[in-house]
Amino acid sequence: MTSPTTPQFPAVANDPGRMHPDIAGNWALWSEVVSQSALTRLRHLEARFPELTTAVLATADGLHIASVGVERETGDRLAAMNGSLFGVARAEAEIISGGAVPSLSAVVSVSIGESQMSLLSFILAPYGQLLLSVSATGAQLGTVIVQARSAAYELITALGLAGSPA
Repeated sequence: MTSPTTPQFPAVANDPGRMHPDIAGNWALWSEVVSQSALTRLRHLEARFPELTTAVLATADGLHIASVGVERETGDRLAAMNGSLFGVARAEAEIISGGAVPSLSAVVSVSIGESQMSLLSFILAPYGQLLLSVSATGAQLGTVIVQARSAAYELITALGLAGSPA
């Protein structure tokens, strides 16, 4: 029982940035369903974007869903690192903006020599916030970002659920 002064928090199921509890509770099953559909879309990206070196789809907390261009173990590691990278970038954005809570949707980009990486965050209900990293060599950063957004849109459309790419 709560008193009138006890804060009321909305249920996680109503927060589109968080995975629905029923999905989270059966993640071993659901991750395979999402993984197969996502892998098909990542292979489409790989076929149309020859400069691609890797693409990794993960949950915002770093759980690997699907990847191309790397072995599964490396995909797991990249998913975890992408979750950390996004968390750091989001915290920095909050500081830079003077404490305003940044949007869940964002793009983080990294360039090293001829290699470019774009990390895109988007919401895909009921899976919550997902991260898609797309890396390429010999392509302009803008091209990598456009390809990542296109792949995110394909993922949202393929799974037939509401979402919003950055």
